[in-house]
Amino acid sequence: LAAQLLVYPVTDVAGSFGDATENARFPSRAENAEGYFLTSATMQWFAGHYLGDPGEGADWRVSPLRAKSHAGLAPAVVCTAWFDPLRDEGEAYADALRAAGVTTKYHHGAGLIHGYFGLGEASQVARLEAQRARADFKAMLHRV
Repeated sequence: LAAQLLVYPVTDVAGSFGDATENARFPSRAENAEGYFLTSATMQWFAGHYLGDPGEGADWRVSPLRAKSHAGLAPAVVCTAWFDPLRDEGEAYADALRAAGVTTKYHHGAGLIHGYFGLGEASQVARLEAQRARADFKAMLHRV
């Protein structure tokens, strides 16, 4: 891969978004559990339909944040939304990529909700944030 664009990525499914101990690692799961488009109940539903067994959520192939190493991965643009239960795990993944020496741009989506990439017609802030992320991604692709 030349580069990766990760938009509000799910990077840690251990506990299927229903385990209090796992959720405590990512405060945004509680802070943004309700009222901001994507809910924690919806994430539990997705995990329940995606995983054959809840134990599979700890596998690094499902939860890339849990990989032993992130070295050698393609440069990344990681985008989260401030009001999103996935915010903290996305930011943790961006941090893990950087720590492994992977060129990483992180967009924290201040004031935005999950799904903002599709809200450009309704929100100038959403449109501009998505344009910035796409511009960073395009720049990474052109470096290759």
